[in-house]
Amino acid sequence: MLAWIILFGVLFPVLFIFISWIVTKSGKLENKTFRIPLILTGIIFLGGMVVVLPFVPQPRLVNLYLRFAVGIPLAVFGIAFRIYPLIYFRRMKTRSDLVRPSKLVINGPYSIVRHPQYVGGIIFIIGWFLIWGGLYSFYILPVLIIMILLQAFIEEKYILEKEFGNEYREYKKKVGMFLPKVRRKG
Repeated sequence: MLAWIILFGVLFPVLFIFISWIVTKSGKLENKTFRIPLILTGIIFLGGMVVVLPFVPQPRLVNLYLRFAVGIPLAVFGIAFRIYPLIYFRRMKTRSDLVRPSKLVINGPYSIVRHPQYVGGIIFIIGWFLIWGGLYSFYILPVLIIMILLQAFIEEKYILEKEFGNEYREYKKKVGMFLPKVRRKG
């Protein structure tokens, strides 16, 4: 069972990121024929792994305090940090889709990290896996995080830098991708 989980959890993300990179780099992301299946595949895989994996028979963490006292707050915070940037985009009267971003949003949650939605998603996944306590879930967690990091890198390089140029490069210097940058006073 573990071998299948690792096989599916490693090969599919590598294939997905490679296809995502090819489609994005080629500029075909604007074509709905490519975009919709790519997005759905990512959602089905990531969602499937996150939702189904904790319920697969596997060894479990026995420390309920760790599982619930840490897992539940992480999951709730992750959901909030995943949803708030979408609400913020609406307030700023812009779209969150990457095909044709209408303007660069660099304030609010985007002044803390460049990808708050992904950060929220990662925090939620960690909390969710803790709540259920499945050890195999934690084995696949680094693969899921790397998949999210690579997707963000592809979006930045082939969409956001192309669309916003120097303005985006300056923003990258000031704001961390997934972790806030420490700013020195002076």
